Amino acid sequence: MDGARLWESAAGYGRPLDEVAALFDTVYVSFYKGIGALPGCCVAGPEQIVADVREWRQRMGGMLFGLWPNAASALYCLRMRLPRFAGYLERAREIAAALHDIPGVRVVPDPPQTSLMHLLIDTTAERFEATARSLASERGVWTWQRAMTTIDPRVQRVELTVGDATCALSVADAVDAISSFAAR
Repeated sequence: MDGARLWESAAGYGRPLDEVAALFDTVYVSFYKGIGALPGCCVAGPEQIVADVREWRQRMGGMLFGLWPNAASALYCLRMRLPRFAGYLERAREIAAALHDIPGVRVVPDPPQTSLMHLLIDTTAERFEATARSLASERGVWTWQRAMTTIDPRVQRVELTVGDATCALSVADAVDAISSFAAR
């Protein structure tokens, strides 16, 4: 299993992590995605497969000296953030529901199945970037530097991951910032 978003998906399934992971013979997880730790990863599975991974990691130059800060960061973030993912999902769904009434903003998928969702916003790339700069300089709210293009140049796509910073905002403040991108 490529478990890059395992932390988020367990909350969406309403199942504990070990139950989701038990469906696979091996599980890879990233520590910087979702929990926000320093770069690093982990592979879990049968002893022989993990031994093979360890050998190939060394062969491929993955044995960097002094990675203990990354491990400490992962342990800290696992303890701090794993218990919060159900709350992140709940806030993502609250924001998505509040965005239903905003013209020019669509949520994909709707409702969100994890704390991550995509927003399709009716605006141009230039107007999107100008709005992002304005929100940062005038309101102190950093959103996205730029959007991803779509097949339609009048529609921009962004990925909204709800975590600690988003949860620090009220739903109304988050929706206000997002809706400013689609404002006419």
